[in-house]
Formats: sequence, structure tokens, C-alpha cells
Amino acid sequence: MAQTTYRILHRDDDSFAVEVVRTGVLPQTAIGFATELDAQGWIAQDKRLWDAADPFRTQAGRSWRSF
Repeated sequence: MAQTTYRILHRDDDSFAVEVVRTGVLPQTAIGFATELDAQGWIAQDKRLWDAADPFRTQAGRSWRSF
């Protein structure tokens, strides 16, 4: 299972960036956030989109109900 870590970076120009590291994928940096809150919002959206991209991927600790 791919693990993802996010790190918010305060840049020299007073903007913010998000470093994204996923297991098995090259690290990426999303830049151009005016505030740390904007960067946090982007992280929340990225997590939702990543989870939605593969409905069969399960997160550690998340269990599926059987019917």
C-alpha cells in the first residue's frame, strides 16, 4: 500500500508550498499557496482525490462492512 506524507514549506517569498511524498512515486512539490490554510485545504483535497481514484485501495486501519 502506498503511504503518502505531506509537508508544508514556507518559502522565501512568503508563499507556501506542499511537498508530497508517496511510496513508489517521485516526490512532488505543489507551489503557489498564499497562506498555510490554503496549503492545508489543498492537502485535504488531494487526499480525497487520491482515495477516490482507486475505490479498491484500503487505508490502514479502515475496515469495510460486509453485507
